[in-house]
Amino acid sequence: MSIQTNDICIARFSAWVNSQRKLSFERYRVSLHRGLTAQRREHLTQRAILDTVETLFREALQMLYELPFDARGVGIERGWSALTLLILEPFQGFCEALLDDALRFNRTSCAISNFADEHLPSVDYQMSMRRELATAWKNFALTANDLLVETRQDYAAA
Repeated sequence: MSIQTNDICIARFSAWVNSQRKLSFERYRVSLHRGLTAQRREHLTQRAILDTVETLFREALQMLYELPFDARGVGIERGWSALTLLILEPFQGFCEALLDDALRFNRTSCAISNFADEHLPSVDYQMSMRRELATAWKNFALTANDLLVETRQDYAAA
């Protein structure tokens, strides 16, 4: 039963992530617009992209928390639940694709053209954004794994 339950949970989570991936660029644009409206000129793209990703990761963790995973019998190797890779898989390439879309949008945006650092960001600025995204991804992956490992430990204690 646990394998079937987990397969259903993973399928639901994957479908949810895929739907959110489609919405993420629009979320970026809304966040960017908020930054422009608030006249936050410094690191405008970085703030908007990080806000978009961190919001999605928070929502993903909430979704994982609510799904009825059955962690009994799920292996843990070196502190990693066997379920973790399965729930991380739908995110493959997400941060890079979102960043690429954001940079492409910024190059064609009239509103952003007034901000040279955002319109045509330097290599250093792009690398800084990639580091921030990598940190957000790492934090999400570790927290998701902790949640799945704790679920297993909850079953063991019961």
